[in-house]
Amino acid sequence: MEIIDYIEEHLTENLNLDKIADVASYSKYHLHRMFTNIVGCTIHQYIKRRRLTEAARQLVFTDKYIIDIALTVGYATHQSFTLAFKTLYKESPQIYRSKDEFYPIQQRFVLNSNHQIQNVECISYTSINYERRRDEINSYLNFNINCEVKVA
Repeated sequence: MEIIDYIEEHLTENLNLDKIADVASYSKYHLHRMFTNIVGCTIHQYIKRRRLTEAARQLVFTDKYIIDIALTVGYATHQSFTLAFKTLYKESPQIYRSKDEFYPIQQRFVLNSNHQIQNVECISYTSINYERRRDEINSYLNFNINCEVKVA
């Protein structure tokens, strides 16, 4: 789906349904329905999750200031970034960074010509206070790769 490639290439820019529909040469209505049907969330949700996942990655793996990360991923203010991050990750960017554990909320979708997810690989992970985040983790896994974490 070339739309996802376009979104990924312009993730740090001001993206909206009108602009993406123009690039894709679809009506907003058709694009919205098609994208939601294939990906499982709206374009707005996908962009927001991808931006915040990229921010989470930068928080853990770089020493950039939080405001610089916020601006890099497309947020205009520290306050708007912190609110969005806290809503998705259930903790502030400062606390998330201090835990030094990264888990992506929204991975990039890679689809083949039949609109099937491809190049999915199993990854190892570090325990991240499972009891507190169980619902979030299972929601992510069910949404993205249709599996569930079970405690052994």
